[in-house]
Amino acid sequence: MKNHILRSAMVFAAGALVMGAATCFWPQPEIKAAVANGNDKFTMVTVPLIETGENEAVFVLNHLTGALTGGVINIQTGKFGYKYVHNVAADFQTAAKTPEPKYAIVAAPVNLHASGGIQPAWGVIYVGELSSGAVIAYGFPRPTSRNAGSIMTLVKLDFFQFSESVGQ
Repeated sequence: MKNHILRSAMVFAAGALVMGAATCFWPQPEIKAAVANGNDKFTMVTVPLIETGENEAVFVLNHLTGALTGGVINIQTGKFGYKYVHNVAADFQTAAKTPEPKYAIVAAPVNLHASGGIQPAWGVIYVGELSSGAVIAYGFPRPTSRNAGSIMTLVKLDFFQFSESVGQ
């Protein structure tokens, strides 16, 4: 009985050692996250274009005007070859009723399905605004050679209320 327990423990230890060694050599998925940074006047975020994260778009939200502007580096030329523009103030309807809107912006990887022959980027931008109490999700098309040099728009996907509208 004692030999059986000792043999079982040795088999267990050997198996654990083999599994531990295998995890060292097993390919680990690279984890990439969107990045955001800014202040009370503007915020910049990065958004992945494809699942592997090999290229990403950068967007700047101007808190004073509500303009959300983005660009993508063309990997062949190293220059911003693709541009995006959208007015989030119009979506939140803050221009008329809020003298100083308070925005927050983040991005996250989301695998949206293609629609109408347009392949979406592998990421979504979320913009929240305090006085409206809403968060809006924006998608955007992946750059292609057909839209190089043109200014593309973002697509309002959906929204939700996180609080009651706070009129000022």
